[in-house]
Amino acid sequence: MIKVIDIDKLFDEYIKDFVYKNIGKVKVEEIENQIPMLYEKFGSEKLKELDGKSPNEYYENYGIKDLLICLKNHLETRVEVSDFLCETINSKAENEGDLVNALDNEDNEEFMLYVMNMLIDLDSKKCLNKFLELITWDYSESIKELATEHLKENADSVKEQILAQFRECDDTVKEYLTEILSGCKKDDKVFDILIEQFAKNQDKIPIYAGYLAKYGDERALTFLMAQIERQDISYADFEELRFAIEALGGQYDKVRDFKKDKTFKKIMNAEEKKPVQH
Repeated sequence: MIKVIDIDKLFDEYIKDFVYKNIGKVKVEEIENQIPMLYEKFGSEKLKELDGKSPNEYYENYGIKDLLICLKNHLETRVEVSDFLCETINSKAENEGDLVNALDNEDNEEFMLYVMNMLIDLDSKKCLNKFLELITWDYSESIKELATEHLKENADSVKEQILAQFRECDDTVKEYLTEILSGCKKDDKVFDILIEQFAKNQDKIPIYAGYLAKYGDERALTFLMAQIERQDISYADFEELRFAIEALGGQYDKVRDFKKDKTFKKIMNAEEKKPVQH
């Protein structure tokens, strides 16, 4: 078993020793500027706390399973997770499959977020189906948002899976899936869902108008124009719709009166309070 060691604390001691040895020689701001260089140098220092190994060497001879157990032990004992541990795990592309498997039947969400970020750093494709499962299962918003961010960048790879299950999902999950679909290439099935969700979620117009703008299909202009013409539209929704319309190559020039809108009044009051530039 790998010992749980607070390597960040050892680095703090290393910095203190450097400061002590350089009193009167180096200014405080100069030390701050040297932190990255000192951290790199620290990585090669042999330390008795690490059994005579350097931070760069300490984890390198362990397998991925031991390294992941060590990561979890750090989190469970509330000891700071070292960059050296994370970099060792992430340094080998062959660890990708084990990282994906580490998410199976896991309930420690802090551990899961570390593993997910490592997979994202590897630009993993093996994790796409697993990330999609995490969105549709009962995990926290943090897990689902991180999974969505990666899946958006690989939207076409999971498009068919999303289309196959979209109708069966609840509205909360549909919002994540709609965001992912907005990153797909043109597809009538995808377009239909984006329009359907835009029309259905009148209380979230800025979000769904943004998805249409990102998707980039000019056919959405008809629906955006119809929405922006509503007489009861808020100023905030109006601005988001106008942005989406312009993003798709359209234009909306009609002058609208928002003097009674709370958001509009706050913006105007803030503008009036700005100092005049001479």
